[in-house]
Amino acid sequence: MDLVTRALRFVSPSAAFKRARTLQALDLIEKRGYEGASKGRRVKNWRTASTSANAELQSAHVTLRNRSRDLFRNDSWAKRGGEIIVECAAGAVPKPETGNDALDAEIVAAFEEWSQACDAEEDDDFFGLQDQAVQSIVESGDVLMRRRRRRSSDRLAVPLQLQLMEPDHLDASEVRNVGTGLDVVHGIELDRLNRRAAYWLYPTHPGEVGIYRPQGLTSRRIPADQIAHGFRKTRPGQLVGVPWVSSAMIDLRDLGDYEHAEQVRKKIEACLSVFVTTNDPSDLPELGSEGEDDDGPLETLEPGMIEYLKHGEDIQTVNPSPSSGYDAYTRSRLHKIATGMGIPYMLLTGDVSRANWSSYKAGIVPFKQMIRRFQKRVMLRKVCRPAWRWFIDAAYAAGRISEINYGVQWTLPGLEPIDRLKEVMADQMEARIGKTAMQEIIRASGRDPEQVLREIIEWASKTDAAELVFDSDPRKVSNAGLTQARPPGTVVPPTGAPNNEPTE
Repeated sequence: MDLVTRALRFVSPSAAFKRARTLQALDLIEKRGYEGASKGRRVKNWRTASTSANAELQSAHVTLRNRSRDLFRNDSWAKRGGEIIVECAAGAVPKPETGNDALDAEIVAAFEEWSQACDAEEDDDFFGLQDQAVQSIVESGDVLMRRRRRRSSDRLAVPLQLQLMEPDHLDASEVRNVGTGLDVVHGIELDRLNRRAAYWLYPTHPGEVGIYRPQGLTSRRIPADQIAHGFRKTRPGQLVGVPWVSSAMIDLRDLGDYEHAEQVRKKIEACLSVFVTTNDPSDLPELGSEGEDDDGPLETLEPGMIEYLKHGEDIQTVNPSPSSGYDAYTRSRLHKIATGMGIPYMLLTGDVSRANWSSYKAGIVPFKQMIRRFQKRVMLRKVCRPAWRWFIDAAYAAGRISEINYGVQWTLPGLEPIDRLKEVMADQMEARIGKTAMQEIIRASGRDPEQVLREIIEWASKTDAAELVFDSDPRKVSNAGLTQARPPGTVVPPTGAPNNEPTE
């Protein structure tokens, strides 16, 4: 019983009784609640806040972005992780599906020509821009793609180009009101329904001002329909993304410092090899051959050398102790880094010494699902589809296509199977029982089903014309390769015939 309850007991026993019961109930609730919400010594240094995603990033976004870029430049593990994600996530191929074959053919022809010159910097094609976009999202958290209309004098087949920009172009200096009742957060202007109305962008990368470009920084308002903003959204209301390695930054840095410390320790040990002790320090003998380097006199030892010492002299060699636990610590830290980046340990490190087929499969399957989710929710929705709409509008305005129709089917890049035989047999079984259509199986491998069908028809017509039969032709050979087709017009001999030659 606390002092207040004791004092209240003399004034109003009933009030003291109610207070004591209330305190007891609160104490019971606190003890039976979530351990993560406790306030004991174990969590006294755990600082948390109830801020929104945008408020959390207001002061941390630039620091996270700069540290992430430093890691991707200088840390081999971070660099390799980013390369893996780019290799797996980029490369979506569009195929128009308007329901009109003639219109589809027009769009295909226009896209093939436009995709080669769609880069505003004229350095890449449409698929190279996808690589850059994924790299920017992984490394910086965001990518901005701006629609650039071109004049007819630019002599482009479709008067449209795409300009990729890093998130540094966003004027995120402060949260402000632009005088129209709309808020600007992280350089993004929102309307009253919290939808994106415009982007406030610097025309020049802030990191180049004062180095390559003399002009100052003045942001400009760009309508939202001119910008495609790609980033991973993890919280409702979040306006900008965070680098892919945010949760693994400290571990990457600590591992780099640990490896550097080990290297320094080994170098110091290598510098200390022999100690000579003597009772007469006034007459120090030469041990081994004598020379000089930039730092002064130097004595060296050679393999197989025999040296005779004077009376009272002794030699003590340095035996560096092995670094215990280095491999275990490095492997454990890399496991945590791989988990933070969402990449299997085997892919990040190339170390498959402790993996078998089952464990490798178990690690790859969630990674494939994560990549597919990123492709569909980020790359297709926020980067590729806006670019496709802009392309269709520009191609129609230029007279390259006869109708505006945004119908399209995106073929995502296939992921290399772990065991081709097992996975192909599984695909075959699913197709035979009707669980999956062949188009879906082909599309999952990164191919266009229509293109594959055309290639099969073309190849079959050529082999038929040449009167060739291959085991791979299911029209003429069974799955076991036993049922061979016979030339047209031949008669199968009856059972028990003396020979198996076909008769007329």
